[in-house]
Amino acid sequence: MFSIKEFENVYPPSEDSMLLLRAVKYAKGEVLDMFTGSGIIAINAAKTAHNVTAVDINPFAIDAARKNSKINGIKNIKFIKSDLFSELENKKFDVIYANPPYLPGKKAKDWIDYALNGGKDGNEIILRLIHNLGKHLKKEGVAFIIISSLSDTEKVYKEIRRSKFSFRKLYSINFFFEELFLIKVYYDKSRNS
Repeated sequence: MFSIKEFENVYPPSEDSMLLLRAVKYAKGEVLDMFTGSGIIAINAAKTAHNVTAVDINPFAIDAARKNSKINGIKNIKFIKSDLFSELENKKFDVIYANPPYLPGKKAKDWIDYALNGGKDGNEIILRLIHNLGKHLKKEGVAFIIISSLSDTEKVYKEIRRSKFSFRKLYSINFFFEELFLIKVYYDKSRNS
């Protein structure tokens, strides 16, 4: 694993980041790291991917990920400040990694809150991500997404199915107050042929 420096106003690599990092072995071709934060996923994915696009709405995160990439000598990452896919036009990816804000909460007060706050039910940003996934995931592509038991996971699963995807839980971490899941999302070939 690479050296990742922490920066002010940027969500630091935590348990959820380490859970998503378990799927970085699948990085290949064109990779998107949505909600890049410090860049830990993008930097590690760059070892085996052709190109990585690292996206975050937080300008401090984009700067931190760029600096961490430079510290580690990684050159095949493009950094884009974007609200989800808004600045990616019609670009499609082989692999998408996402560690979205997933905790229920009210209006964010600062950038760290913004990285954690998934809206009233905790899944508003995840639902937006899944709703737009079909426009940006290649037909043979896969997405790896972190979700929390504190948000309405059934609503997330329903949106995955409604969007004609299938999913599989790969790994989870239990805490005394929540469980985090790493799910793999992919096209449901039986519904898309």
